[in-house]
Amino acid sequence: MGAKFSAPTGRRPQLLLVDDDALLRSMALRTLRHAGFDVTEADSGEAALASFAASPSELVLLDVMMEGIDGFETCRRLRQLPAGAEVPVLMLTGLDDTGSIEQAYQAGATDFITKPIHWGLLSHRIRYALRSAEARVVQERSRVSLLRAQRLAHMGNWEFDGEGHMACSEELAHIFGAPEDAMQCASPEDFLARVASADRERVARARSAAAFEGIPYQLTFTIERFDGARRTVSEHAAPLRDALGRLVGVEGITQDITERIEAERQVRQLALYDGLTGLPNRQFFLEMVDSALQRHGAGRANAGLCAVLHLDLVQFRSINDALGRDGGDRVLRVVAERLQAGTRSRDLMALNQSAPPNAVVARIAANGFMLMLGDLGQHAHAGQAAERLIRAVERPILFDGRDVVLTAAIGIAVHPRDGSGAAELAAHAEQALYAAKRAGRSQYRYFDEGLNAVARERLERESELRHGIEQGQLRLHFQPKVDATTRRVVGVEALVRWQHPRLGLVMPGDFIALAEETGLIQPLTDWVLEAACEALAHWPPEVAVSVNIAAPSFAGADLGERLDALVARHGLQPGRLVLEVTESMLMSDTTAGIARLHELREHGYLLSLDDFGTGYSSLSHVKRFPLHELKIDRAFVRDLYSDGKDRALVASIITLARLLDLQVVAEGVETEQQAAILCELGCTVHQGYLYARPLPEPALLALLGAALPPAATRPGPPPVPPT
Repeated sequence: MGAKFSAPTGRRPQLLLVDDDALLRSMALRTLRHAGFDVTEADSGEAALASFAASPSELVLLDVMMEGIDGFETCRRLRQLPAGAEVPVLMLTGLDDTGSIEQAYQAGATDFITKPIHWGLLSHRIRYALRSAEARVVQERSRVSLLRAQRLAHMGNWEFDGEGHMACSEELAHIFGAPEDAMQCASPEDFLARVASADRERVARARSAAAFEGIPYQLTFTIERFDGARRTVSEHAAPLRDALGRLVGVEGITQDITERIEAERQVRQLALYDGLTGLPNRQFFLEMVDSALQRHGAGRANAGLCAVLHLDLVQFRSINDALGRDGGDRVLRVVAERLQAGTRSRDLMALNQSAPPNAVVARIAANGFMLMLGDLGQHAHAGQAAERLIRAVERPILFDGRDVVLTAAIGIAVHPRDGSGAAELAAHAEQALYAAKRAGRSQYRYFDEGLNAVARERLERESELRHGIEQGQLRLHFQPKVDATTRRVVGVEALVRWQHPRLGLVMPGDFIALAEETGLIQPLTDWVLEAACEALAHWPPEVAVSVNIAAPSFAGADLGERLDALVARHGLQPGRLVLEVTESMLMSDTTAGIARLHELREHGYLLSLDDFGTGYSSLSHVKRFPLHELKIDRAFVRDLYSDGKDRALVASIITLARLLDLQVVAEGVETEQQAAILCELGCTVHQGYLYARPLPEPALLALLGAALPPAATRPGPPPVPPT
């Protein structure tokens, strides 16, 4: 007999011995008790089931051949009891055929012992079975503990082999929201398909490198669960190797870190952003400016200027006193929105067509904001941006039925002239702000006094132009479009002049750019349209007038409706108004530009592409523009008789217009030689000083309906053509 057995706790293991042979039970009882086991006996299967149900044992010795229910059936029923699923069952059998052994295992037996029993080995077989059972219990506890830990950590494990077979934990399936059937037949491709499309190729490359090159990886990416929810996960994986070091698969863990990412985002939000407006705070603003300046100075040959603007709401305390703290907070949020919108506006972006400004807006004090504008074309653009922002802030804010009006002042520091780093620029912008406040209401000042002088001069010219528009100082002149074969006027173009009280008649080349920079181009365009239609209403019905449409007017959502109201007010048909747009205007947003052209054409207006050849639009774009007319820019007409390239280009434009069924008009025709070449190339509608300079309305009316005399009988062109 073997040595006595005692459990680690000092408790004797409890066995159940089931056999209908009294002699065998007696021998077994004596042997097992001597070996250190507590044994309960039963002489039938029914008795054994009742005994086990009342007091479960740690191991069952079960005879196969018994009266009543046999050992096979007893084992099957035992396995159905609450404590019987995992208990070790050793079948005692005198049957040595493989069929009986197979039947024993199918009934749920753990092992079997053949009769006659070798009593010296019996206790060892029992101890082995008990140790195996204990190991399974420990293993199951470990598995459950691991599952619990994985569930708490939102972490699942997986592995796959070289043949594409994949095994994954329950928590991995839970992370992916995978149904049970999908989990059972999962493949690496199935789970890769749940990776967000933006990350999928990166994850696939990493897994492939782990499987075929043995390179471990750690990645963070987004998945789309089976229920459609998007989650962020972190994945660690390493190659699997066999005993010979050969790659046989990949194993890894995938952890759902969505909550952690969101918590980090919230912490970052609290640390770096203003809680009231959601804008960056001063610390984060300075970090972003320094980062932008490093990129700006990293060798970009075409980099523009950068500027830091410090904006302060003047006497904002009175707003808090009048509206209360909550009301003041609401007003500040409106201001923040306006500053953000103002730095994204089309007008601001138009300051430097080659590199639209990138902007950052921050709230740095109770009523103070700071902005960075990047890639400015000129120092003056920072001042123009400041003017727009001041006007945006000063627009009345409706609060509980009444208008609240704010006043702002802005200080400007320009990089690199006023400082090389964010902190230095911010300090200088703050100093400039104090100067702006001392200067009066709604002012901005540069840190550099020389720039302030330029800004003051420009502000004065803007004020004069604004006054000129409002006080009726604008005048319209009209330049004919002439059929070179008949010398008759076939259309006119309206050109604006400014009758300045001190400077006299100012040509558009001296004020149109100012109007575009200051936002006055839209009211100026509105005036030209109104004046042109007012004149057109009294002209012969076959005459159409062309008007240049400025970019802000063209972009306006209500342009078609406003034009319809205008022509209706003057009793005109839309077809008598030719709207001239430029290539650069359309190429800034081709899709929107084409849509707007179609809308205007549907309203009945004629459409002309001005300065064709200078805006770099491709032929494929021109083909899509629903135009009626192309105008060849004067730059190509000037040297027609001496520059073969210009002549070839003009010929190409005329051919293109003919293929697209468009009328083509040549601008800047000043000599009979130019006119002859153009006619030879197929362009017979000309506009230029060879035929007539821009004229006031009475002088133009005298030409309508009559053939123009030869050029030799008319006064020659002035030395410098107007724009």
